[in-house]
This record gives sequence, C-alpha cells and structure tokens, in this order.
Amino acid sequence: MATIQIRDIPDEEYEALRAAASAEGKSLQSYMREQTGFLARVARKRSVFERVRAELADRDEPGVTTESVVSDLDDIRGRWPEDEDASHRGR
Repeated sequence: MATIQIRDIPDEEYEALRAAASAEGKSLQSYMREQTGFLARVARKRSVFERVRAELADRDEPGVTTESVVSDLDDIRGRWPEDEDASHRGR
C-alpha cells in the first residue's frame, strides 16, 4: 500500500477533519483513508466520462437524440397504445 503525507494543512481545516472523524467514531487516519477512497472513485469516474466524451466528440454521428431513444424504447417494449390507435385510424 502507498503512503501519503500532506503538509501545511490550515489549522481550521485540520480541526474540521478531526471533528468529522471523531463524530463518526473513527481515527483521523481511518477517516482520511475512507475519504481518499471516495476521491479516488470520483477521479476514476471522471476519467471514464472524459474518455467517453472525447471519443464521442471525434465521431461524425449526432449521438443520442430524443428520437433515437424513443425508437430504441419502442423496439424494446413495443409501441404505445395511443400510437397504435392512431395508425389504425389512418387505415
């Protein structure tokens, strides 16, 4: 496992972190380990979203549209009864 040392944390921020850890019945080290895990998950998700956005930006396709979503939903669940009634009336 890696070790992180953080220097020059303002006193009021340190006290806020210490109080938060205490309120959860944890040591500051345990609390900070939990918080860094959360930050790492957020960073990983952000990285994935950025890669997807970059890939989509490189495409010539318009991407997801309202029409494409409705069409895909119709393919999965079938058409809405109102749509079928309208198509029957047109015959």
